[in-house]
Amino acid sequence: MVEDKTKNNNRMFIAVKIKNKYNSLKTFLKLLFTNKLTGFAFVVIAALVIIAIFAPIIAPYPDQGLGKVNLDEVFQSPNAKHIFGTDELGRDIFSRLVYGARISLSISIITIVIALIIAIPLGLISGYYGGVVDEIIMRITDIFLSFPPLLIAIVIASFLGPSLKNAVIAIAIAWWPSYARLIRAQVISVKQKPFISASKCIGTSDFKIMLSHILPNSIAPIIIQASMDMGSVILTAASLSFIGLGAQAPEPEWGLIISTSRRFIIDAWWYTVYPGIVIFITVLSFNLLGDGLREVLDPKTRVR
Repeated sequence: MVEDKTKNNNRMFIAVKIKNKYNSLKTFLKLLFTNKLTGFAFVVIAALVIIAIFAPIIAPYPDQGLGKVNLDEVFQSPNAKHIFGTDELGRDIFSRLVYGARISLSISIITIVIALIIAIPLGLISGYYGGVVDEIIMRITDIFLSFPPLLIAIVIASFLGPSLKNAVIAIAIAWWPSYARLIRAQVISVKQKPFISASKCIGTSDFKIMLSHILPNSIAPIIIQASMDMGSVILTAASLSFIGLGAQAPEPEWGLIISTSRRFIIDAWWYTVYPGIVIFITVLSFNLLGDGLREVLDPKTRVR
């Protein structure tokens, strides 16, 4: 009887927990879609993620999307067969852009994750301990922040050599200082709270305080900044590919497609215009989503 009662209690607890999470998600989405622009951005980004995952199914010509040449249909203008036209090698541009979504989204996610892996420990240590440790870490970040991120990425990518992997490393190295500063500022604010002092009084270790109490209460601004930076990272990766330091042919990266197409812009306008529109909409959507997340995750902004 006792075991049955315990099992029932556990089931009820799990059911309540699932229901609470569902209600939280429902409330979050409701707040997110209150702003029509944010809702539009969310739908666009969700569509891009689906396109990236199911690229082989969505792309009408998967082989051409991956770089297969089709010289019989060189520079076909947009038509029923090729809705975005074809390039100088007869490849379907729509298929190339569909596969490019997979590359661009992967670049942005991996870059942000690497930057956070570097920035979170440094920001936590710097803000929590202060003193000499804080000075050393912040002066290093100041050195990086004194240069534009794109310039740092260009220098590092030039040193490492042109490739997609090196471009990701270069952008991540250029991006982590801004996150380190943001995390440090949040840690300094949160560590003054009474519950942190209470945790210290009962003997909780510094590591556990930083990981279990300070970081969870500092995560909202990081999520907002990361969502807004996703678009900037895509734009930076496209810039590196444009100047030959990022993706290399025949990879269907958006910036590389535009770089190749500029030679044919007069005779094949669609070759440049459609990739440019895709990049523009993607970057704009991430920026709008970041603004929307700020309103949802920051109660003060939401009240205003």
